[in-house]
Amino acid sequence: MRVLIFTEVLAPYVSGISSYVEVLRKGLEELGHQVAVVTSSPHIREASYKDGIIRCPAKYVSNKYGYECKNYSDPSIITFISSFKPDIVHIHTDTKIGYMGLLVADKTYSPVVFTIHDYFMDRYASSNSDLVWNLKTYFEKRHFRDMLDNSEIVTSSCSRASIFVQKADRKRKVMLIRSDTDTDKFDYRRSTPASVRKMRNKLGLSPRSTVAVFAGKLTVEKNLEFLLAAFAKYIKKSDNIELLIVGDGTETDYLKDVCAKLKISDMVVFAGAVANSIMPDIYSACDIYVCSSEDGLMSMSFVEAMACGLPVLVKEDKEKIVHHTINHGLNGFVYTKNSEFAKYLKTLAGLDEKKRSMIRQLVRDTLITSNSTSMAKQYVRAYELALQKYKRKQYK
Repeated sequence: MRVLIFTEVLAPYVSGISSYVEVLRKGLEELGHQVAVVTSSPHIREASYKDGIIRCPAKYVSNKYGYECKNYSDPSIITFISSFKPDIVHIHTDTKIGYMGLLVADKTYSPVVFTIHDYFMDRYASSNSDLVWNLKTYFEKRHFRDMLDNSEIVTSSCSRASIFVQKADRKRKVMLIRSDTDTDKFDYRRSTPASVRKMRNKLGLSPRSTVAVFAGKLTVEKNLEFLLAAFAKYIKKSDNIELLIVGDGTETDYLKDVCAKLKISDMVVFAGAVANSIMPDIYSACDIYVCSSEDGLMSMSFVEAMACGLPVLVKEDKEKIVHHTINHGLNGFVYTKNSEFAKYLKTLAGLDEKKRSMIRQLVRDTLITSNSTSMAKQYVRAYELALQKYKRKQYK
């Protein structure tokens, strides 16, 4: 099968979508399928093709990703991409690259699979103007609907995506496909005590502290202010616990200001955006993964951290979906209040080295059955269903 994947962002851009596409592509190719990825980059002036990746020029815009494809309807680029002759067009965004995917699908008579990675209203949640926010989210909602209306199959890694579809006033069934990661790449056993010390020193972390890490885009829906408030109220310097925040986004400066106001700047380290290639070393240098979003979809960093053996502290979401992944007290803890977060954090920080080692292997074992091909196999099934649905539509 020839699969053409469209994603606005791809490595070296650091995001869950980038990692997701990377794992999917690897899995599909291991299963013998041909894959090409179409993405955008603000660092090029002309479209380029290398190693199965077609990069299109992008312009900087004030959306969640910071940029989008500059001319998604360029006839020459559309013709070039269409020459791949895809059996399936798989779209991972409703931004301009997503629309390019729809144009190519129409030109090549290919069925479309659309994967929901985020919610259209999230992308402008940081706007301080109600008028701007309402206007921009109106257009985002329309883009989201366009992808839903022109796809044969809609997928997501989290059942909450169905709620997003309902809020977009659409009735579409969402096929759930579990997020997997490269468990060979994300394996704490590849690290050594020396490499852990080196990474901690590079990040400015204490060699002997317990490090709780969050990785992802620093945006409003991540609810990171909750974690900072919990640290300020319940974690003392004598507890020897540090919070490492990896990533960048619209909330970066604000969160740093919050740390200063709460007087916890000496307990929180902002690493900024880093290459996904060094994330296994970063996770291996940490002890616990923490997140506090209540309404996001399943984060790839969440899965990657668990593959590296990090127990997870995660805030209970509105629909209690997180309980499907976290076995409370076994591979992590689910909390509701910041006092509970602090209690579980201190419990894990108080474990001796032997127990920490046992927990790392236990957490990793909960994901060890996952690999790049398991997610790819699920998508092959989705592609087959999309082809069947598309053919039936053509005969009508």
